[in-house]
Amino acid sequence: MADRHLHLEDLHLHDDAGRALLRSVSLEMTGGQLTALVGASGSGKTLTVRALLGLSGLTVAQGRLTVREGERVSRPYDALPDRAAVERAFVALRGASLGWIPQDGRAALDPLREVGAQLSAVARRAGQDGPPTRWLERAGQRDAARVSRLYPHELSGGMAQRVNVALALARGARFLLADEPTTGLDPTVQEAVLQTLRALVDSEGVAVLLVTHDLRLVPRLADKLLVMHAGEIVAEGPGQSLDKLSHPAAVALRDATARVAGGFS
Repeated sequence: MADRHLHLEDLHLHDDAGRALLRSVSLEMTGGQLTALVGASGSGKTLTVRALLGLSGLTVAQGRLTVREGERVSRPYDALPDRAAVERAFVALRGASLGWIPQDGRAALDPLREVGAQLSAVARRAGQDGPPTRWLERAGQRDAARVSRLYPHELSGGMAQRVNVALALARGARFLLADEPTTGLDPTVQEAVLQTLRALVDSEGVAVLLVTHDLRLVPRLADKLLVMHAGEIVAEGPGQSLDKLSHPAAVALRDATARVAGGFS
């Protein structure tokens, strides 16, 4: 979907002491594509997602973010150094354009409201009609009617992540930022959640950024691959390009994954 595009350019993120945490980070998301952002723990993947959502709480020393949906174009970091103006711009983007799928699906939900009530409230805010089951079904939840009547503490990990996907869809988000969304899930549920994201890319033209440390997921799921190390993007290419990685950190991550997993098949 050429009219749906996110472009992060040359992002530099500093902590309060002025130390660089992200350096010259650039990436793109396009409708109908899944981009995998991989790297070892502490490489800066989650910080990058939080910067894309305007939630880093740190100093953006430099960088530009452009979010384009048809004729609507937003550039929230253009308002720097006015942090209040940047936050106002991100408030308009979060949810409505940028959907977040967190590591802990249950913790991101309102514990005092049924799933269906949460979905209905979000859909009304976005001016969208339909029962809450509609969004759950689009998120791959088969027993949507039953799940809509549950509270978050009654959900399994996989159900909770599908609810988060459903909330993003109900709000109208077309860019999904999935930050290690299969953490703590058993392999069968992991596969189901990942296939749900891939299906949304293929059938609805959603753009997905999948953050993971597991390189095994990349060849069969990702259209594009980005490798992060020490706060920088050090390698990129098609999702099938694992064997062409040459940066030492990317090669080390690939080889370690192969040794632990016994290969990539």
